[in-house]
Amino acid sequence: MQLIAGGALVTMDRSRSIILDGAVAVSDGRIVETGKREALLARHASAALVDARGMLIIPGLIDGHNHPAHYLTKGLLDDIATPRRWATRLYPFDVSVTAEQSYWGSMGTFAEMIRNGTTCIADPGSYQPEATIKAALDIGIRACVTRSTRDISDPMRPTPDDLNVSPQAAVKKLDELRAEWHGAGEGRIRIWYGLRTSSNTSDELCRLVKSRADKAGVGIHVHLAVNPAETAEVQKKFGMRPVERFRRLGLMEANLYAVHMGAIDEAEVELVVKTGTKICHCASASMFGAFGCIAHGKFVELTAAGATMSLGTDAAAISRFLDLVREMYVVACAHKDVAIDAEVMGAHKAFEMATIEGAKALLWDDEIGSLEAGKRADLVLVRTDGLEWYPRPLLNPVANLVYSSTGDAVDSVMIDGKWVMRQRELLTIDEARLKQMVVQNAADAARGAKIPEEQRWPVH
Repeated sequence: MQLIAGGALVTMDRSRSIILDGAVAVSDGRIVETGKREALLARHASAALVDARGMLIIPGLIDGHNHPAHYLTKGLLDDIATPRRWATRLYPFDVSVTAEQSYWGSMGTFAEMIRNGTTCIADPGSYQPEATIKAALDIGIRACVTRSTRDISDPMRPTPDDLNVSPQAAVKKLDELRAEWHGAGEGRIRIWYGLRTSSNTSDELCRLVKSRADKAGVGIHVHLAVNPAETAEVQKKFGMRPVERFRRLGLMEANLYAVHMGAIDEAEVELVVKTGTKICHCASASMFGAFGCIAHGKFVELTAAGATMSLGTDAAAISRFLDLVREMYVVACAHKDVAIDAEVMGAHKAFEMATIEGAKALLWDDEIGSLEAGKRADLVLVRTDGLEWYPRPLLNPVANLVYSSTGDAVDSVMIDGKWVMRQRELLTIDEARLKQMVVQNAADAARGAKIPEEQRWPVH
């Protein structure tokens, strides 16, 4: 048993209790007890003591949407209009990247995430999901993974014909992935079903995926109602808006996990809440790629109506960072400016989205998302001794973290009761070798996808 003691414990329990001079007892990968340091020291005198004085002890952060292999394209997608970025960079990489490259791209993503306090990630799918799963197992992160699943050609998202298989063949691949990997890593890996987008998946594929996900008791990860351009595309192909199409197909239910959702109307807000559909808000990706989610989205309305919503970074190349503390800042602040209302969203709501609400969105809140007895021991120690925390480090510490700090303040990370980072040192991977491998594989992947490595300004 380990006793992490002396920090300010942000429990994220129902009452959102913060325990000053708190402690967490951990054994066999689970939280045994939380409470005041003095009381737990007395009850668990033989436990190995971890000194957390001067730190926050928070639940592991949950990145609700990220394409891990795209760590290798970081710096190649900057300041490019979304349709051109998809057609000339993102999708060419997706369909040409090798398993080895996907593994090292995923490793780079997971290492950066852990450094910033992320302990769980949801991957919407690639064509090399096994490589991402192996990377997650090797580094020790928790992951919810599916396979990129589509069956309709789309010139904006170029995909070779041999990847646009029949609905039955596509679902068979998902079935096989789930049979082999669901529950791997002592339960850290969960395999979901997935649909790449609402515009490149047929009605038949949507219905098949829905039936399989319902039978397996898991979620469906999909990019849905991303921006006005996608809405127009779906209307042209199917004669209705994306959300309405999914409603008619029977997908708008509690196990649908809809990402971006930047182009919905008031009636669709009501439908999301009524059906229990889960949402993932990738605010930084929208700002970087100009999706319009902040300016035109309904996230304030969804939040006010009680929708379950997570946060996602989308990809290292698409947000340009994998720091959920920075992501929380964007979400907490950007909507205030659009609404001209300083009381919408805010730091505490953003923190909920990155912890317990993120866990609910991933149908995993029975085990992660808060620091409570019986849950898996995913937790993060955050230093509060930097000047940015002063003069009142522990007065509203969640707001201090979101508004004043970054993921650089993360000191140590535990996943499933095992330390994967201690005092800023990654313990499950050689960071120097990782850097070598991502440089090599990034160059190879760019050549394979014919993505130019451009310099915007002259370099002498």
